[in-house]
Amino acid sequence: MRHAIFYFLELRIRFRRNPEARAIVDRCLWLISEAAKADDLRLAELELEVERLREDLAARFGEKPKVTHH
Repeated sequence: MRHAIFYFLELRIRFRRNPEARAIVDRCLWLISEAAKADDLRLAELELEVERLREDLAARFGEKPKVTHH
């Protein structure tokens, strides 16, 4: 979940003009914040929900563009 926050913050910027996508990203960010105080069982549930929402975002709006460094 630690790296997920950076991923979803990047998506938040990418989708800033798309209310539907932004709402999904915001839900993921909220779930990640809940993980900080979750027990192991709840953490596993949160991780599954975040992954499901990430897959939904990718299906609807495409995968995050890959950055190439030259």
